[in-house]
Amino acid sequence: MALVVRSVYNGFQALFQEHSDPRTADFPFMGDFGLAKILAIMIIYLFTVKKWGPKLMEKRTPFELKTTMNIFNVVQVLLNVYIAIFGGYYSYWQSDFSWSCQPIDHTVVTPERLNLVFVSYVYFLSKILDLADTIFFVLRKKNNQITFLHTYHHAGMILGTYIFSRFMSGSHSTLLGVLNAFVHVIMYTYYFLTSFNSDLKNSIWWKKHITQLQLFQFLILILHFAHPLIRRPDCSHPRILLCIAMMQNIFMFCLFFDFYLKAYRRKKIKRESTD
Repeated sequence: MALVVRSVYNGFQALFQEHSDPRTADFPFMGDFGLAKILAIMIIYLFTVKKWGPKLMEKRTPFELKTTMNIFNVVQVLLNVYIAIFGGYYSYWQSDFSWSCQPIDHTVVTPERLNLVFVSYVYFLSKILDLADTIFFVLRKKNNQITFLHTYHHAGMILGTYIFSRFMSGSHSTLLGVLNAFVHVIMYTYYFLTSFNSDLKNSIWWKKHITQLQLFQFLILILHFAHPLIRRPDCSHPRILLCIAMMQNIFMFCLFFDFYLKAYRRKKIKRESTD
């Protein structure tokens, strides 16, 4: 058993040493044992929000956290504005960056590309910050909102953006971060405004359209990753990574669409049938 574990470990070490992006090697979490740290964060997060946290809060009064959450939402808006604007500028605004097929190339060290690598790393860090969303649910005893979709999305994004930042910065996957940051600007702006306007907080219109925006995001990304697979056989980007990214976005679309039907369409039909 020890030999098997050692062989797997050595295999991962060789893979990371051979394919890791040297441009991010000195960033926190991107060096040796970076994957182990990320997996530890994911495991602690899942146990905290699913088991330890609810048990700790079981006999306690829920925290209000209004000021804390307002500060958090403002930070998220500013952070995602930075990622969306500068991520887009240092990628698709540049003449040497392709919409249809942008390969992984760790040798490009122009100032624009190095800035894009850094913005991509900040995007990864923002996904760790996103975990606070669920911690707030636990402290406010909103355990009904800690769904499979919520926890899978947050935990999965940490692993996905870690892999992207460590191996694929400046590649075809860049659009995911730019689009996702734009959606988060709108989402966290809405969260911030709801603390001052209870009518807005209870507005189905806003919630429904934010979910529709998220669905539209996944559709764009499905097409984005499918394009080089179907229309660009000459694309030097690893096809297996494009397939994984496309399938992941299809899966997320299905999860969000199922939530959308349950939260808005089926409730509307039920209300109409009782009128």
